[in-house]
Amino acid sequence: MATQALERNVIGFRSGMHRRYSGYAAADRDHSLAAREMLALPDQNLTLVCLAGELWLTRDGDIEDYILGPGQHLAIRRGDQAAVQALRPSRVRVVAA
Repeated sequence: MATQALERNVIGFRSGMHRRYSGYAAADRDHSLAAREMLALPDQNLTLVCLAGELWLTRDGDIEDYILGPGQHLAIRRGDQAAVQALRPSRVRVVAA
């Protein structure tokens, strides 16, 4: 019974719904994300800024999850192993620290 309930609530990743951030961004770099599209963040110090839409951010080992709306930002540190997912079509800026 519990397994069936879990299966109903799991959102599977479809092909193309996950992108890995590539390269070091010395300047601001913007990304457009479709609803439910996920972006794995690089292992470096950076700031994530929500430009439009709504983003869900999670970090490995952090008991908190973060929802960012337009204009909100969050600092990510080396070793955080963070990923961000668009809850609706969104634009995000990744700023290297």
